[in-house]
Amino acid sequence: MDKMQLKQFKELFINILKEASLTEDQLLEALTPDTGGDVVDQAMGNRDQQLALKLQGRQGFFLKKVKLALVKVENGSYGECEECEGEISISRLLARPTATECITCKEEKEQTELHIPYQKRSHTLGTGLRSSLGANVIQLKHNDDGHGIKTAKNSLKL
Repeated sequence: MDKMQLKQFKELFINILKEASLTEDQLLEALTPDTGGDVVDQAMGNRDQQLALKLQGRQGFFLKKVKLALVKVENGSYGECEECEGEISISRLLARPTATECITCKEEKEQTELHIPYQKRSHTLGTGLRSSLGANVIQLKHNDDGHGIKTAKNSLKL
């Protein structure tokens, strides 16, 4: 990557960080609770606060990537794949400036992630929670007449 391209990416990252400080004030304003209104207004306010928190978390994660990319521009390692140490194509960097892997390594990583069963990938289903949820599962079977669902304990008519 030539110096002109590095300079353009550096300017991009600096601008992203500047704009982020402006939008962070807007997100903080959205997090300020509004206690007025009826139940519906309060519910919508709660929903807006949850959305603002989620957006703030995503923005924080993205800004960490931008800061890391800016450090890499400064130390000369920007555009280098963290896996194979090869060069990340300029077209990939233009599409995703915070990319840390070349497209080949990223695709290989995604393919291996597809082969991991969902239960093992999930960080929310620990062994204790999984076993307690499994205890509440009822096996469903169709009735012989096809008009209802028969469970292990009783029959439900549709």
